[in-house]
Order: sequence, then structure tokens, then C-alpha cells
Amino acid sequence: METIQDKLRRLPELPGIYLMKDTHGAIFYVGKAKNLKNRVRSYFQHNNQHSKKVQRMVWNIADLEWRVVDTELDALLLECRLIQEHHPLYNRVMNHHRNYAYIHLTKNGAELLQEKLPPDSEVSSATFQLSDAQAKSPSIVGPFRQYKQLPHLLEVLQDTYLLPGINHLTELAVKRQLPDMAQQQLTDRVYQVHLFFQGEPTAFFDDLQARIAASAQQLNFENAAELQHLLEMAQHFHRYLKQRASFRKQTAVLFSLPLADGKTKKLYLVSCGQLLATQLLPLEAPETFDLKPLSTPPPLTKSAVDPEDILMNYIMRATAENN
Repeated sequence: METIQDKLRRLPELPGIYLMKDTHGAIFYVGKAKNLKNRVRSYFQHNNQHSKKVQRMVWNIADLEWRVVDTELDALLLECRLIQEHHPLYNRVMNHHRNYAYIHLTKNGAELLQEKLPPDSEVSSATFQLSDAQAKSPSIVGPFRQYKQLPHLLEVLQDTYLLPGINHLTELAVKRQLPDMAQQQLTDRVYQVHLFFQGEPTAFFDDLQARIAASAQQLNFENAAELQHLLEMAQHFHRYLKQRASFRKQTAVLFSLPLADGKTKKLYLVSCGQLLATQLLPLEAPETFDLKPLSTPPPLTKSAVDPEDILMNYIMRATAENN
């Protein structure tokens, strides 16, 4: 019977994914690597920098499996698919796509779509499932992977624009911070919330910065610090919304990645956020596809969010490196 050490010696110096299994054959970790040999063997080297989590993980390895792929991007996408399929214990990122949440844009602002679950449920409350009709509704946006941040973002938007349902004490505080806000039409205030969740330019950031400045002037530094944290969270989320919207509007993104053999490249066609096709070609071959790109983005499902984000971030990183 082949031992772990035997398998470590056979690891190739190629991109791929690796599966760590327990004594029952269950997959408890999925990883990806540009170089499988270097990455997997690093777990078994005595290194004081290994976290306790990694040490526990390595201690529980009873078997190893790996799959070679053509490129690092292929490894990233396969890793995502396997994490979503097996839900390994030690994987945190991309392991909770069922929890990704939608936002319903209403006449009074916005609300998180969710179901009521039993208190002992292991699943997040943000597990709302859309019908086909709802998925096509312009008043429903998402799904968003930042499901833990969304309640905080909704609250600060609701507070800043004095929307129905706001806490009375918070309302008094915001009116001191933004004395002119209550004079604006409710429809105009709600419109700014809708713009935020659609990734469009909005006055929200200026309004929230005004609240921060007013809190500091009132010597309420704790509130100012809390609002500053929410501002940074909102800026990061809004930047992501704009990037995703822009990426999904691109009807044809064509790029290639070289393979380890030095003679071959892999050509990718991405359209409206979707990976439509790939093909292997000689390095000097022309880069074309006999395939019509998509004209409009398809509805985004929860399971498609992470693969789309992987493609978007990989292409953005590659573009930045080449400029």
C-alpha cells in the first residue's frame, strides 16, 4: 500500500488541486497550487510558522489525492467547484455560497431577503431562494457573498437617510449630524440607497463623511470611529459592485496563458462574466474562437458568484501586471 511519503515523492511540479482526506476517505481540505510538489510538501516540513489549524489539519491527513490542470486559473476554478461540492471542514472561503444574500430595493429603501430558520440551524439566515420571476426583477439585486456585512450596510444606509423603521434615538442623533436631511423628499433619500446597491454613483459617501465630521465636532469620538469603520466597509463593497457590473457588461474578453511545457498556451473566452470556452494552441497560433459571445449577462446564481469573482479578479490582476 502506498504511503503518504510515497505520494509526496510522486507529486508533479505542475499546477493543480490537492485533496486531503481523513481515515474514512472524507475530503476535509481542498487546496490549489501553481506547483503541486512545492505546495503540498510544504505542509509536511517542520515549520514554526504553521498555524495551529494547519498543524491539526496535517495531523489528520490519512490520504492525499491531486489533479493536474493546465494553468493556475484552471486550478482556482476547479478548487472552487470542489469546495462547493464537498464543503470540506477546513475550507472557509467559497464554502458558504448557499448563504449568499439578495437585496430587495423597496419604496422605503432596501431589505435583506431571508428565511426564518430554527435557532439551532447551522445555516445562515440569509438563504433566500429566488423564483425565476423574482430573479429577473430589477428590484432584486445580488446575490452577494458579503452576507455578514449586508445587515450593517443596510443599517447605516437606513440611519443616514432617516428611512422608516429607524430607532428613535438614532434618528435624533442623525438629525443633529445632518440637520438638512429630514427636509429632503423621502423618494430622493430612498433613491440614494438604490444607487448604492446598484453600484452607481451616490451621495451616500459624502453624507456619511458629514456624519463622521459632525460626531467628531460633538466630541463623540466613539461614534465617529464606528462610522468611519462602516464608511470603509461601504466603500470596499461599492467598489466591488462597480467592478462586477463592469465585468458583466464585457461581451468578449479573450486572453491566453502559457503552459509549463513552454510550447503551448491555453486560450480563454469570457463573455458577460461567464467562461464560454477554452482551447489549447501552439504558442504562436492566432487567438480566435468560432463562437458567438453572449449579448447580455445571464441571471447570477449563488453558486456562480465565486467562479465569476475568480475570473474577474484574475483578469484584473493580469491586466494590472501587464500595464
